[in-house]
Amino acid sequence: MLSKQKKTGIALTGCAALLLLAVFFCIPLNAPMALRWALAGTAAALLAASACVMWRRGAANLRRNGDAGPRLTMMRRSGSFDIVVLLVSLALIAAVLWLTGLISYNSTFAFHARQAAGTGPVPRTLEEARLLPDFVEYNFKKDLNLLAGTFPGWGAFALLAAGLALVMLLYMALVSPIVRADDELRISHGVYRRAAQYFFAVLTVLVILFPIYWMIITSFKTSEELMQTIPTLWPVRFVWENYPNVLRRAPFVRYLLNTLISTLGIMCGELTIGVLAAYGFSKGSFRGKNVLFMLVLGALMVPIQVTFVPIYVLISRMNFIDTWMGLILPSLVSAYFVFMLRQNFMSVDNSYIEAGKIDGMGRIGTIVYVLCPMCKPTLITVGIISFINGWNSYFWPKMVTKTEASRTIAVGVQQLKNTFAGQEVSNYNEIMAGAVMAIIPIVLLFLFLQKYIMTGMSKAAMK
Repeated sequence: MLSKQKKTGIALTGCAALLLLAVFFCIPLNAPMALRWALAGTAAALLAASACVMWRRGAANLRRNGDAGPRLTMMRRSGSFDIVVLLVSLALIAAVLWLTGLISYNSTFAFHARQAAGTGPVPRTLEEARLLPDFVEYNFKKDLNLLAGTFPGWGAFALLAAGLALVMLLYMALVSPIVRADDELRISHGVYRRAAQYFFAVLTVLVILFPIYWMIITSFKTSEELMQTIPTLWPVRFVWENYPNVLRRAPFVRYLLNTLISTLGIMCGELTIGVLAAYGFSKGSFRGKNVLFMLVLGALMVPIQVTFVPIYVLISRMNFIDTWMGLILPSLVSAYFVFMLRQNFMSVDNSYIEAGKIDGMGRIGTIVYVLCPMCKPTLITVGIISFINGWNSYFWPKMVTKTEASRTIAVGVQQLKNTFAGQEVSNYNEIMAGAVMAIIPIVLLFLFLQKYIMTGMSKAAMK
């Protein structure tokens, strides 16, 4: 149980955190600067009061009994010391990049300044150079390399990382001994850690879900409300007609049908070929098996943009452009799924394979009646991920489909911009309505089958 002092300190710290959060929200709301400083000052005063209340007993015990060991040794045993080393390393790397960018920036500026000045005095700053008629700022910025153009950001990152490292070092050197000297204070800091974990977990979820929330509420807004300078977080008036308008302006049902057929074809192909290949690489015995498997893993490193041209030429010569086969054929094999299933099959003991052979099963029977039932979670996971990837695929369907009869849902949503005589319009509310309808099957699939995804992923990671 915590004493009354510790509970008071926790309450003061919580109030200070809320005030600091209010200061953060004052920035986008353009609150008066005096209010921001007042909230920040009050939060600092509450933190100081909380420290005085909570650290008094620990500081007294530390003066009376001393620390549990040498200060540097205790700091190095702390898990936070590794984070400090990482922050210092990042700060040093960022400082080197900042210095390199600064040198490159100055040399590029000096070159352009001398050219613009001619025989006159050479300007030393960008503001002075802008006064010269021959100085072209566009050409100067175009000649800057990546580091020269971003060196202020690297400098800010270096200062931030170094500042965080310094704060953590001071905490480990000054505060941690006081915490170690008071058992109740350790429990109180455990409460702080749990509260921080919940806060950052909720913040991460909000950051991830906010684009989906924005898409949904935008689908119910009017076009006039979308064009406002200050966006609204809730529709002034719900416009339900956006969804029927999407179905009237474009053959959305046809898009859904094309996507469903192509996605199911891809999923069945990846599962069938993946299972057969995984069986060969896990339970087969033939010359060059490991070399061939390394080639399969090498395919994971090759993006589709690299192989796009030869695949497109091949599909074109097979007359599969603007057809379902053109959508399905290039995605029938997934190197990642072969690897995932192979790792799962290797976890199955060979005694089960031998028992199947004794019962008269062949290779296909062994795969269907032995391996697949034992690796069911991974197979379901592969099927779900394959379905999601096929449903969300955009690049290849955009290249291979030419007419409304074969376009998929991802390409069809983008085509909603051109629903007025081929002209792009600002109907983002209808585009968002189409996007909402496009993600509904995926969201439902994930909600009902998420436990299989987690189970399959965990089993595939173990041999």
